[in-house]
Amino acid sequence: MIGVSRQPRTRLGQLTRALTMSVFSRQRQFITLKSLDADTGSQAAPLTDGRTECVMVDSPEALDTLAAGICASFRDSVASLKARVARGCVVCLARRPLVNGSGSVVVGYEIAERGVFSALGRRIAVSGDVVFSHYVEVLPEYRGQRIHRLLFSTRDSYFRQRGGRVVCGVCAPHNYASLQALRRDGATIVGTVERISLLRVFVLSYTPSDRITQLFAGAGRNGADART
Repeated sequence: MIGVSRQPRTRLGQLTRALTMSVFSRQRQFITLKSLDADTGSQAAPLTDGRTECVMVDSPEALDTLAAGICASFRDSVASLKARVARGCVVCLARRPLVNGSGSVVVGYEIAERGVFSALGRRIAVSGDVVFSHYVEVLPEYRGQRIHRLLFSTRDSYFRQRGGRVVCGVCAPHNYASLQALRRDGATIVGTVERISLLRVFVLSYTPSDRITQLFAGAGRNGADART
């Protein structure tokens, strides 16, 4: 009799949880931070592996000259990347020569922007010496070859020379591969950003913007720790 009486309760609990999850949505991401050490490493050359060429693109015209090598399988199309660059983003492209020697193909890219923090559908203005890493992708057949590291190194060198102090980004807690790549690059988790919404449309709660900007206030200056 005990087993029979518990079964309806279990089903009711499962139904209640399912209904709650369909109404309320909680999204959470880690905030990562990496110092660029602008005072000591401004002349440091980007890393290279002898096979991959990384190119910084900061104008729509420059992207046009490289568009032919960008694969359609990437998340962002050429048109999307061009629109982002026009709005102030900078794209780092990693290229490898084709086997037949007829040119090169883009095997990975990263999108970065300074003076902004962007996560879970919200953009927050931050100091101009903060660089936000929006997105990075490497083609599946080229993963595991440390191309992420080359992209990050080229990006860091570019922004160091232009007054960048720290690079920040966000990553889902379950994205272990990206978290591992970020840790190898010297980034650390310094906080979280959270968004709670009703029916995934109406935002009920979002991590306060002042709490986020405080993470960047002292980071990268004299070895300050940004953890909160």
